[in-house]
Amino acid sequence: MSTNEFGGYLSISFNDTANNLTTFTNGEFLKHRFLPFANSPIYNTTITKIKQLTKGEDVKSVYDVTLGIQDHDYEFEPGDTIGILPCNDKHEVEQLFDRLNLKSVMTVPYTICILNNTTKKKPVIPPHIPVCGTLQDLFLNHLDIRSVPKKLFLRSLTRYTTVKEEFEKLQFLCSPNGSEEYKEFIINNRTLLDQLSSFPSCQPPVERLLENLPPLQPRPYSISCSPLLKELHITFSVITTEWGAKGVCSGWLESLTTDLESQLSQMRITHDQSESSQTDKNVQFYYRKINNFRLPTDPMTPIIMIGPGTGVAPFVGFLQHRYLLNKEKNIKFGCSWLFYGCRYSKRDFLYKKEMEEYLQMGTLTRLFTCFSRESSEQVYVQDLIKQHGKDFVNKIVHENAIVYVCGDATNMAKDVRKAIVSCLVDFEKLSEIEAENFMKNLEQSKRYIQDVWI
Repeated sequence: MSTNEFGGYLSISFNDTANNLTTFTNGEFLKHRFLPFANSPIYNTTITKIKQLTKGEDVKSVYDVTLGIQDHDYEFEPGDTIGILPCNDKHEVEQLFDRLNLKSVMTVPYTICILNNTTKKKPVIPPHIPVCGTLQDLFLNHLDIRSVPKKLFLRSLTRYTTVKEEFEKLQFLCSPNGSEEYKEFIINNRTLLDQLSSFPSCQPPVERLLENLPPLQPRPYSISCSPLLKELHITFSVITTEWGAKGVCSGWLESLTTDLESQLSQMRITHDQSESSQTDKNVQFYYRKINNFRLPTDPMTPIIMIGPGTGVAPFVGFLQHRYLLNKEKNIKFGCSWLFYGCRYSKRDFLYKKEMEEYLQMGTLTRLFTCFSRESSEQVYVQDLIKQHGKDFVNKIVHENAIVYVCGDATNMAKDVRKAIVSCLVDFEKLSEIEAENFMKNLEQSKRYIQDVWI
């Protein structure tokens, strides 16, 4: 059975005498990064400050990271987002190289070309794969090694499997009769390493992986500061997957904070335990295309912000920007409400001090909070909206307030919308259909704006 029967089309060669690889890696490699919704070039910057925002048990680790942008020519606004280019976990990559017997060549310069005798029609090297480089850089920075395997990829592995039972299992998983088992397989074997470990005799050449692994996607993050600061803040929580691994980008960013803490400890520099500054940790990012998640052009327009957890990030930027504009230019603003929720008032209330200060100074007019783990009856932001439903609908119906929603799209955003519809029915005496039409009109007129994620 030939490689061509499975559509193999790439060939790789190694040459440890290749010249100018360092120059190519630092420059040309960036051209192969996948950049959805890019609105700027890639910026290579330094983390200048890291602050942990949560502490204690039963809460996610959340950090505020400051990136230096002194030399950048891009002017962002509150509500904008950036795309961070993450790195795969280096230990995961090393284990994968061990499994594929590639450690001896992982830092040796390679060249990739199209296989001479391929039967694939119009073959091209995938655009996210540099033609020259090292496997170490390729697997760390360019390939999604946690992607769900397609049946075509599993079928291609049968050629490189020497044990009959494994061969038959792969064939069955790729067959129409094996659809349910295939679903179970990808649930139980989430990473490429897990998948290969299920078939110990399988030893595919690296070319088959390069043909099938998709690009490592940038991760979007809301900017959580005002551009008037002349620096850039993002807020991220460390995601833990169902199978116990940390998220690719959040785990990598957290590792930078861990490295920093170790570095500072060795240098015996005294800092506040929750905050560290002046690092040499580099991050590559780009600015994403402008969306509608912007402050209103009329500063007197009322705004209602709904953002539990890290969904509060862009609203920190909104409020900080308004505070600085008022302080520096004496600009007056309309009322601003914030609906915020987390688990505990003293463990994971993000930017609590800042919010209380904005409230005291009048930058924030009203702050509505709920803490889901502090009472037997769990309360969320959608419940807060219902509790203050009369005032809420008065703002959006009679005072033309703009509503901003940021956070989880799967549950929170849907529940918030349902809560508002319910309040329109209860307090404005609209029918369900009329309330739904009102919400659609809000969306169309850009008075109900969402920045949500799955």
